[in-house]
Amino acid sequence: MQRKMKLLLRDHDWLITSLFVVGFIKHIYLFIAQEKMAMPRVKSIKQLVQVALFIFSLTLFLTVAEAAISTDTGTSQEWASLEGFRSAKFGFNESEVLKAINKDFRVKQKNVSRVVNSNQKTVTLSIDVKDLLVGSGSSKIFYIFGYKSKKLIHVNVVWGRPVQKKPNAEAVVSTANQLRNYFAQKRYQKNGFVLNAQLGEGTILVFQGIDQKGRAAVLLLNNPKNKDGKDGDSISLTLSYVEKPKSPDVFKIRDGDF
Repeated sequence: MQRKMKLLLRDHDWLITSLFVVGFIKHIYLFIAQEKMAMPRVKSIKQLVQVALFIFSLTLFLTVAEAAISTDTGTSQEWASLEGFRSAKFGFNESEVLKAINKDFRVKQKNVSRVVNSNQKTVTLSIDVKDLLVGSGSSKIFYIFGYKSKKLIHVNVVWGRPVQKKPNAEAVVSTANQLRNYFAQKRYQKNGFVLNAQLGEGTILVFQGIDQKGRAAVLLLNNPKNKDGKDGDSISLTLSYVEKPKSPDVFKIRDGDF
């Protein structure tokens, strides 16, 4: 088991996962604060991680085996092409993404939230969507634009907490299963391909795949236990698309500047 986890947690894989967990939590928190969504007061980074949700467990709900990095690369010989999310393609500017949002979801610009991340210097647009998959319930989509390029570099789709105050755990898990099966139909690079890998208590990396151009899709499930030891109340699912997981276009202090 330790050997499997070492394989899973190689720098290459963790670079992708940690980028989502750290960066996206900040984005969610900023949006929730701005939109005055119902959210418990956060007193520590650990609580923030749980509230912002990011990953999640299938312990009671998901019918998966022991976590392991897969030796397969998908069930098809046809390569996956992770170009973005629906009509919003990587490399689009804000105006082009706004048009794509209106085309895909009939959401006009006045109903799109916009926030600047003060640490990474990126811009994020977000919208609320209901039943993105049939029966999946409410979700929130985040479109993130690069610091230098000002172009779309990252998309996150979130179900469960904190988007839903009382998430339907069965619906969230069903969505995870459907998406995993959908992604696994295509072919991906062997290095970094993961199915149903347990990263910790209450945390499952349901899927991770990288296409021929190095673009990544990651599906994370988080199902933390509450103070009474029960899970399901704070379950969350996050689907991420990233154009350049190895070299994200975010602000960084250069060596020698300080």
